[in-house]
This record gives sequence, structure tokens and C-alpha cells, in this order.
Amino acid sequence: MISRTALLAIALLISSGCGQAGAGPSSPSPPPGDGQSATSAPAQDSCGDTADKVKQHAQQPDIRSVTMQGQCTLVSIETTLGDEESNTAKKICDAAAEVAYSGDTNSISVQSRSGKELSVGIAGATCLAQP
Repeated sequence: MISRTALLAIALLISSGCGQAGAGPSSPSPPPGDGQSATSAPAQDSCGDTADKVKQHAQQPDIRSVTMQGQCTLVSIETTLGDEESNTAKKICDAAAEVAYSGDTNSISVQSRSGKELSVGIAGATCLAQP
């Protein structure tokens, strides 16, 4: 059985993009091309409809926003929950996990209204409530 600390460390490592090709800072300008106009799609557009699926599936009034972070690897869920409501955040994370893990998505983070991470999940494991 994986300890909470080990699971959190794995989730943070995955969501930070450590060791992934191209995980460095993004370039503000598009890569050189053939002289044609090239524009980069915003991260939300390039991640498909994962954020929308999570928001629709979780259906919690406490959810403020669902966004994709990293290279579409992390579902970030901002809520109106207080810092002590980690059990409710875990329920939101569990519901999100039912539809979130597709494509490159491999982790979920649920934050309180102050920005404190209340629950975290990674593909292949159950969500954890943070103390």
C-alpha cells in the first residue's frame, strides 16, 4: 500500500512535468515555420473536452472552475470550499476521476477558495483528502 506522502509526491512530480520532454518553460513565440502565419491554440482548446466532462460529471455547486494545466496532464478544480472541507473535496475528486483520466490527463487537484489543495488524485489510485 502506498503511503499518503508517497502518493502526494508522485502526484506533484507528475503534475510538475519533471522528466517529460518539453516540460521546460513555454516559448512566448511560435516555433519557426515555413513563413506562414502560425498561432498556438490556448491550452484549454488543445486539451479536448476533458475539463467540460469533469465539470458536467461532478455536478457540484461548490465548483467554481475546472481547467487543464501542464500539457493537459492535470485537471485543476477550483471550488468555493473552505480550507477544512477536504472530505467534500475528496468526493469532488472521486467524481472527477470517473471521467478525467483520458488522453494525457493523469492527475487531479481540488483547491479551496483560498487556493489550498484539499484533495489530489492520480490515475490508477484513489483520491486522497489533504489534512
